Amino acid sequence: MFNLKSLLTGALFFSLVCNVYAAGTDDVKKNIIEQAKQMGVEPAIVLSIAKMESGFNQSAKSACGNHIGVFQLSHATAKRMGLDPYKLEDNIKGGITYYKQMYEKFGSMELAVAAYNSGPDAIMRNNNTIPKHSQNFVNRIMSDYKYYKGIGI
Repeated sequence: MFNLKSLLTGALFFSLVCNVYAAGTDDVKKNIIEQAKQMGVEPAIVLSIAKMESGFNQSAKSACGNHIGVFQLSHATAKRMGLDPYKLEDNIKGGITYYKQMYEKFGSMELAVAAYNSGPDAIMRNNNTIPKHSQNFVNRIMSDYKYYKGIGI
């Protein structure tokens, strides 16, 4: 038999945990949007990248531990930019900066996203086309991008 008091207490705890997580995610999204606008980058595309890379989770780490945070910045990329990938503001700035650099280099969102995923050398080796191993990543990002644009971001 269920104990109603325990069940309600558990439901309340679950609700509180979910609300705290959601609020944290909303704060991260707001920060991304603000920084993207300041840097002249479409917020919808970098929101899509952050969603794919970490689900907006600054605590996220890659399996190898070399990529950190919301934008899964590598230590090397962050260091080149003079940023600390463990700091949320730096991670967001670094992710947006790196995307912007790839966009300026390749001139299209799709190629910039592919370069974000597999590095600019992979795009150049593939004659400035999306490598097979990045196609799913790019398709998912572009799908989310269209969603965010559709809701006015």
